[in-house]
Amino acid sequence: MKPSVVVACLLLSACHADNASDQPDGGSTVDAPDGTGCTTLTPRTQPLESFVGPSGLETRMGALIDSAQSTLDIQMYLWTVKGLANKLVMAKQRGVAIRVILDPDEAGNDAVEPIFTSAGVTWKNAAPLYSFSHAKYVIVDKTQVAIMSMNFNLDAMVNERNYGVIDHDPEDIADVQSIFEYDWAIANGATGLTPANLTCTRLIVSPTNSKQRILDHIKSATTTLDLEVMYISEATVRTAITDAKARGVTVRVLIEDPTDESVPIFKAAGIPVKQPPSSIYLHSKLIIADEVAFVGSENMSYTSLVKNREVGALVFEPTAFAPIQSQFDSDWNVSTAIP
Repeated sequence: MKPSVVVACLLLSACHADNASDQPDGGSTVDAPDGTGCTTLTPRTQPLESFVGPSGLETRMGALIDSAQSTLDIQMYLWTVKGLANKLVMAKQRGVAIRVILDPDEAGNDAVEPIFTSAGVTWKNAAPLYSFSHAKYVIVDKTQVAIMSMNFNLDAMVNERNYGVIDHDPEDIADVQSIFEYDWAIANGATGLTPANLTCTRLIVSPTNSKQRILDHIKSATTTLDLEVMYISEATVRTAITDAKARGVTVRVLIEDPTDESVPIFKAAGIPVKQPPSSIYLHSKLIIADEVAFVGSENMSYTSLVKNREVGALVFEPTAFAPIQSQFDSDWNVSTAIP
């Protein structure tokens, strides 16, 4: 881990990754008496909307920024697309209060930081509390949030496969907002703060609960398990996938890197593994168990699941789920088996 923000890290139990990975679900596993969603599958008050990149992504994200009337809070690992940066400038000029958190180690952010600074758009580098500030979300007017695997980089707009959702559920929005407020405060040098309270949340958040919730999601598969990911380096995730195959689940793995160490393990277990065509780069972090899809910023690595800042969610509403499964099936059909 980078040099720590000492007091905050002491308060954030997940900084101790070995302990965090053993915590069940990052807190309560049942719904609260007041109806608050404490599990990943608690029904939302409003269904998610899903979207798939790269087709139309820059237009969609530009429209989302344009829709802001009062506030925009954004956490983005990598931002190079100047057109979207200029959308923020225009939002600032019409009176929207804007705050942006970027990862300090991603050199590509140099493309937009001067644009923000010269226009008076408030931005900060994330504090060194996490290995990487890898989350990708946009909160608009505290009434909707886009949670996604996409960065705001050129490749994401042109040739990367990514998945995202628009969430209007007040509890989910409040949880993402609380994550942002904590990260914004420590980026501004605050110490002694209590991290965002995620005892009851639908969200899948690193370093708080991602590892356990991803494992639980994979283990929940009874019929089918589809993965469309960059790589799978976390050993317990690989084991959960092969265990699913062993209990009779139909497993399919689409992976960007054909030399990934998981490939021979899966093939030995009888799991078909494919590589996408060169026209598509798999930046997605998609895991579909039966008819529930994980969408978010988490890669399948130890660092991503227990040391980074990441945000994701499960998509279980049929209307939002259908295009995700359809895109996976389409990608699977045009991909090539790894020999």
